[in-house]
Amino acid sequence: MHWKSIKRALGSILILLAVSMLFPLFWAVYYGTSDAAAFAWSMLLTGIPGLVLIQRNKGPLELGSRDAFVVVTGSWVIGPIVGALPFIISGVLPNPVDALFEAMSGFTTTGATAMSQVEVPAAGVLFWRSFLNWMGGMGIILSFLAIVPMASNGSDPLFRAELPGIEVSRFTPRLRQSVMVLWRIYAAITLLGTISLLLAGMSLYEALIHTFSTVATGGFSNRALSIGAFQSPWIRIVIFFFMFAAGINFGLYYKAVQTRNVSAVFRDPEFRTYAGIILAASTIIVLNLAGTYGFLEAVRHGPFQVVSVITTTGYTTVDFDKWPDLSRGVLLFLMFFGACSGSTAGSMKIARLMVAAKAAVTELGRMVHSRAVLPVRLGDRVIPESTVRNTFVFIAIYLTCVAAGTLYMLWLGLDIVSALSAVATTLGNVGPGLGIVGPAGSYAPIPASGKMVLTFLMLVGRLEIFTVFVTLTPTFWRR
Repeated sequence: MHWKSIKRALGSILILLAVSMLFPLFWAVYYGTSDAAAFAWSMLLTGIPGLVLIQRNKGPLELGSRDAFVVVTGSWVIGPIVGALPFIISGVLPNPVDALFEAMSGFTTTGATAMSQVEVPAAGVLFWRSFLNWMGGMGIILSFLAIVPMASNGSDPLFRAELPGIEVSRFTPRLRQSVMVLWRIYAAITLLGTISLLLAGMSLYEALIHTFSTVATGGFSNRALSIGAFQSPWIRIVIFFFMFAAGINFGLYYKAVQTRNVSAVFRDPEFRTYAGIILAASTIIVLNLAGTYGFLEAVRHGPFQVVSVITTTGYTTVDFDKWPDLSRGVLLFLMFFGACSGSTAGSMKIARLMVAAKAAVTELGRMVHSRAVLPVRLGDRVIPESTVRNTFVFIAIYLTCVAAGTLYMLWLGLDIVSALSAVATTLGNVGPGLGIVGPAGSYAPIPASGKMVLTFLMLVGRLEIFTVFVTLTPTFWRR
């Protein structure tokens, strides 16, 4: 282990987090709210240790694969701890467990809240929650790689540990260039989203808050009723579009720009499956709701909630927990899907589910034709056996986490619907669930030990299981 490089990397990340607090500090000063001092103190408490770590560990960064796992996991633990400081110091969430839950929910783009009254906190704190979404959407490490010059032998392991999807590949030969491509795409979508919401009638403050949460698929809002608080149909249409766009593989955007051919997006098998699932789920829910709420209301709310849940954004326009069981069941299943790999969405991802389904069909074919060579294909690509194995291991661990977490929530006294959806939404980084954690409720009533378990599940889900669990194995720490 290169502990000197690890400490220096973590120190740089602390400095990055301290500087990022200038943005909510600006809005706190602008609106004259009482939380400005909380951000000033938080910057000092974060920046000073960061400077000390950098000064005491000078030299080039040399990070191997194991070092990268430590830096990434450590960053995603330190980030929420630092992110919780403004909540605690301002008195918005004085309980450290609640504050850590809220900050982890922000960084992991989950959007679950421990606040019982969302609109009470001051302007800076509410902006900070959404800005945490935005930073976490692209990732703390990718922010670090984009800003801090690094040794070439340290960047690649960090990139792979931060983006542990089905296939981690660079867009360009140089890693730093690949990171900058990702950030340009992310920044462009953010800018377009902000401008669109301004034109739709939002103030700059609210446009930034909702754009940050939308493109990061985080779902934090400064309104208790979420998007349902805005009566403008244009605001809902803009957010619907950008949620859908954020759920698409960013690599497809790069390919479309490079080839100047948008059809590259529509030819992608994962995108077609993503769009097909949204269409099918929306149709089922609209038909199910039409008899009770009327066709127009069903069309107004059904597709929006489908896209919000499958992209793991978690925005709401209505309390969908009051919908019929079929509609609620469809949304619960979508919490396990997630959007495309390479997007800011959470959960299992459609590519993994496609690989698992095709592998199952291929295995059945092998039973009938034992001598046939039947590779697993995703579109024109042949999926390596190692990737298929990795996919099934991921799904097995994911479902084990769901089962174990649900049993613990039941042991704490939650009902089965609330327990299952609380675990599914935190592990999948979705946000609101069903029952007591539904759109009209919050995670505030859950006991402290339950919140800590859900906080851990958010971390595990955001880093897609392997990055966290690898660092917890005894083998990882052996020389």
